[in-house]
Amino acid sequence: MALIVFLSYFSVSPWDTVMKQKTYMTAMCMAFPILIAVMTSMVAEDEYISGNYQNLLGSYNRKWSALMSKFLVLAALGGLSTIIAVMGFYLGFANMTLSLPLLTYVMLTFILIGCSLFLYAFHLFLSLRFSKAVSIGIGIFEALIAALFRTGMGDGRWPFFPCSWSIRFTWFTVMQQSHDVISPDPLMGLGVILGVGVTMLSILMLMVWFENWDGHKSEE
Repeated sequence: MALIVFLSYFSVSPWDTVMKQKTYMTAMCMAFPILIAVMTSMVAEDEYISGNYQNLLGSYNRKWSALMSKFLVLAALGGLSTIIAVMGFYLGFANMTLSLPLLTYVMLTFILIGCSLFLYAFHLFLSLRFSKAVSIGIGIFEALIAALFRTGMGDGRWPFFPCSWSIRFTWFTVMQQSHDVISPDPLMGLGVILGVGVTMLSILMLMVWFENWDGHKSEE
């Protein structure tokens, strides 16, 4: 539905092609933290209602295996949704005007999926350990940070805020591939290193925490 709304608006909007593509990417990057918070909260709440997390805690000899199965399912479903959203936009936008090459949209898809992995791990922890209100509240805050850090407010800071990775990487990719005027971001390399390192570390920490977790949570 959101895809149709954006394509319908862009078909009559006077904005240039690059701005339209950057605007769509911005909307996706802002929506991701909130949607991921909602998805992980639903999974955690379902496990809590169905047996106070005992189905999740007692399904495998290694508790983290059960958690990773949930994590992978969430990431896979989120990845599929991302593919549909990005490629659907490419197909619709290419029929209206000149668009970036298909390879660029493939790159954008992988960037969005990769940047979302930390958010899945983080919000899965928040939803299990605390509550859906905490997870969704932080997701809304992350969406605001992502929007603000796309501006000059994020210069020099954005690599240290995971919620801003996707919007910075996608904007840089769109502008670079469209040969738009862009000054190199000296922190882009650091952002990539931190993105990969922090994501891997967060997943590992989630596994270690869950292995020692007894199912206790802070109630709403």
